Parts: sequence; C-alpha cells; structure tokens
Amino acid sequence: MDVHETTAQSVRWQRSATLLAFALACCAEYWTTASVSLTLTDLGGTLSASSDEASWALTIYTTAFAVAIALSHRLSVFFGNREYLGACALLYATASVGCALSPNLPVFLIFRAVQGFAGGIFLVRTFVFFTQRIEVEHRASIAVSFFIEVLLIGRLIPYIASGWLADNINWRLQFVFPALFMFAAAGLFLAFTSDYWRLADNTGERVDLLGTGLLVTGAAALQTALSRGTIDDWFGSSFITTCFVVGILGNALFVLWQLSPRNQAPLLDLRYMRERSVYAGGILGFALGLLLSGSLYVIPQYLRTVESHSALQTGMLLSISSAGAAVSLWLLQFVQPLVRRLGSRLILAIAFLTAMISELMFAQFLTPDTPDHLLWIPLFLNGAFIALSVPTLGGAAFALVKEQETSSARAIFYGLRQFGTSVGVTVAVVLIDRRSSLHSGRLLETFYGRSLAVIAQTSDLSPEALKGLEAVIRKQSLVLSFADIFNVMAIIAGISLLAIPLLPALKPTSAATPAKRDPAIPKESCSPAHESWSDGAAALRVASEQ
Repeated sequence: MDVHETTAQSVRWQRSATLLAFALACCAEYWTTASVSLTLTDLGGTLSASSDEASWALTIYTTAFAVAIALSHRLSVFFGNREYLGACALLYATASVGCALSPNLPVFLIFRAVQGFAGGIFLVRTFVFFTQRIEVEHRASIAVSFFIEVLLIGRLIPYIASGWLADNINWRLQFVFPALFMFAAAGLFLAFTSDYWRLADNTGERVDLLGTGLLVTGAAALQTALSRGTIDDWFGSSFITTCFVVGILGNALFVLWQLSPRNQAPLLDLRYMRERSVYAGGILGFALGLLLSGSLYVIPQYLRTVESHSALQTGMLLSISSAGAAVSLWLLQFVQPLVRRLGSRLILAIAFLTAMISELMFAQFLTPDTPDHLLWIPLFLNGAFIALSVPTLGGAAFALVKEQETSSARAIFYGLRQFGTSVGVTVAVVLIDRRSSLHSGRLLETFYGRSLAVIAQTSDLSPEALKGLEAVIRKQSLVLSFADIFNVMAIIAGISLLAIPLLPALKPTSAATPAKRDPAIPKESCSPAHESWSDGAAALRVASEQ
C-alpha cells in the first residue's frame, strides 16, 4: 500500500467518523427538543411551574440556540473544529444530566440555556462540513438517507419513547439517551475531526468580544421581556420596559458594530445580507421558524391541555408528522427529474401552500373532543411541509454565495430561523392567554348576557354546577384560542409566498456546476460507499425544527 493510498484511507476514516459524530449529535438535539415539547405539562407539574413558565424551557433553549449559531463561525475559526465541537458535545451531555437532576424550575432553565448554547453549533457546522468537505455531486444523493435516519432516531422514536417514560416512569429519563449520544459524539469529534476544513480558516482570528456581549445582552433582555410580559403586565412593569429598551438597544448596537469599519473581525459579516438570495432566505427562514413553532409548542399543547391526551397518546400522534416528513423525502428521490424542472422557488411555494392547508385544517377541525383520526391528515401535511421547505430553502438561500463565505452566511440564516422559532413560541403563549380571556368573556355574554361572578350571585346553580360551567367555558375558549393561532400561522404561510420570487431561479439538485474539490480530499474519498449521510437533514428542527 503506497503513501497516497494510505492517506486516502485515513481521510475516508476521518470523514466517516466526523459524519457519524454529527449524526449522533443531531439525533441527540432532535431527541431533546421533541421530548421537552411533548412533556411540558409533566415537567411543569413536577417543577411547580405554570403553563407559560413551562414554555420558558423552549424559549430559553431556542434563544441560546440562536446565539450559539451566530457565534459558531468565529469560534470554530478561533478554537478549531475538533476542540470546539468536542467541547460543545461534552457540554450538551453534561447539561442533559443536569436537566434530569434539576430540583426546581430555575435550575432546570439554567441547564436548558446551556443545552441550547452547546447544541446550536451542530446545525450550522454540519452544513458547513458538507459544503467544504464533500463534492457537490454527492451531496444530493446522501441527503435522503441522512434525513430519514435522523428523523427516525431523533424525532419519531423519541415522541413514543419519551411519552411512555413520562406516563409510566418519569419524564426525567428522557434526557438519558441524548446524553449518551452526545458523549459518544464528543469522543468521535475529539479523535477524528480535523481542526480546519479549509486552509483559509486557519487564521487564528480573534473573537469579537464586544459583538458577543451586545448579542447576548440584547437577546437575553428581549427574550426576558417577551417571556415575562404576560405575568408582569407588559409595559405596566418598569422591569419589562427596561428589558425591552435594553433588548432593542443591544441588538441595534450589535448590528451597527458588525457593520462598522473599526470592527476588524466581525462576529457576523452582515454584508452578506446584500446578496438577494441571503436576505430573501433570511426573511423566509424567520417565517419558517415561526411556522416550526407550531409543531414545537402549539400542537403538543393543544393535544395535552385541550384534548387531555396522555404523553404517550400525544407522542403517537406527533410521530405522524415525523413519518410524513420521512415519507415525503423518501418519495422525493424518485421524482428528482421533476424537481429539477420545477426549480427551488416552485418547490418552496408548494411547501408553504402545504403548510397553509395544514394550519387551516387544524383550525377547522378543532373542537373540545376532536377525534384523533381527523388530525392525521394535517399532521402528515405538517411533516411534508418540513421535508420540502427546510432543505430546499437551505440550498436556495446560498445558491449564489461563494464556498469560502458559507460558514458566516449560514450562521446568519440559521440564527434568524431559530430566532423566529423562539418568537413563535412566545407569541403563541401570549395569544393563548389573551384570546382565551377574550373568548371566555364573549361566550358568557353571548349565552348568559353576564359574567360568571354575576351568574353565581343571581342564579340557583349549585357550586358544583358553577364549577362545571366554568370548566366548559374555559375549555371552549382554549379551543377557540388555538384555532386563532392556527389561522394566524396560515396567514404567515400565505404572506411568505410573496418573498419566494426574491430567491434566485436555480435548480435545487442540479449537478451541472462542477465541484470545487479541496486538494486535501482525494477524489476516491467521495466514493458511493460513503454516501449514507446528508447535510440537508442536519438543518431540519422541528420542535422542531430541533
């Protein structure tokens, strides 16, 4: 065996091990997101938290996740991929153990923030790895298998397994598998991953400390204001007002500092937003994040609070969405010639139309006791939307971006998408609270012409009957509130269609453009034997998006 063949074999082993590590990390992150969204009701009860306080487990995580994505490019250059990825995997695994052992809500939320910060890098770095280390003609062929594998292990199985654990043992055990996956991923990253995937990244650039401080301060203050606004009476509270001012000011100063010529190593090079495909992708990415919050929070909460399903029953239903995504992507590989002719813009239009139909069906079918079978189709369509939109948008947004610029550009795009998810969950919590109060008042006024307090004083109803009436009104108002949210999401999906023409009219899977191969990667290292993983799937968060 000559030196060249030995080097090629070593490169293949290193790349395969890194891909396996990314797969384990993505499965762990997906597993945690699916499990927590499913068991918010259970962990809220154990940790003595209200429903809106329990939702902080999602919003704090997604905010920290978005911040981590923004930091991912510079930190990977500063520390090198091997140490950066390995340390974050170990940190995520440790935080998972902390979540499982948390005695109260504040401690749990601290570990959730650490989880989000550690887990945010795997999404964007997986995409960067495929862009920089795998030739373009192989990327499309490996997308389907990676996505399906991650969906099955990281999304479909966790819904069922975590539901069973929550109902029969304890919801805390749902963090065991993500911790094990991340410990294994950390070992693979530290043993096999190269420090730099491009020689140009080996610059040792300093980290933008001022930009990092502004970003973290602005994001934390704004998320605090959004999360606690309902509890603290919004702008009637000086604390909430201060948080809003600090959040808006911090984010504005962050943008100005990133664009300043005095900043020699900006955290995010926002000049990429001048590229039409990137800013259009950012708009659609933010909208996509808002829509993904539906599967992350709204649908599980409806099934748990209104339909009164157990965790396992809810998990079984949510697995239909994961199955819809997997089946849609599996079928997509058989119609690749048609996909090439349609182009990315039409595929995205079909995806957002599918989302709009799914949301409208949810709104139409909701009742206090909707039969489960009526939800199968909208759940399946929700999964199909995710399978069509996430990888297609992730490709179209960077179609005109140079390969050496993808790391920073993707950090901008996925940061906006994750921020959209965080905002979507927060807005859903606020809407449920506000619309529920509005609908309960209207129901009482419509049927009785008075409030519940007046009814108690003027009617002959017994206390038990009044409690029953109150429960009926509360449940019906919740149904109407969730229907309002699904209608709002349908409107968002419809408005998003207006931004699709801004994307370049390119074919999503075209192999006409020759790949720019890194000289360090032997051509044979991209053989079909190593095409079992995909970069496209790593971008998919179902919450969820992920």
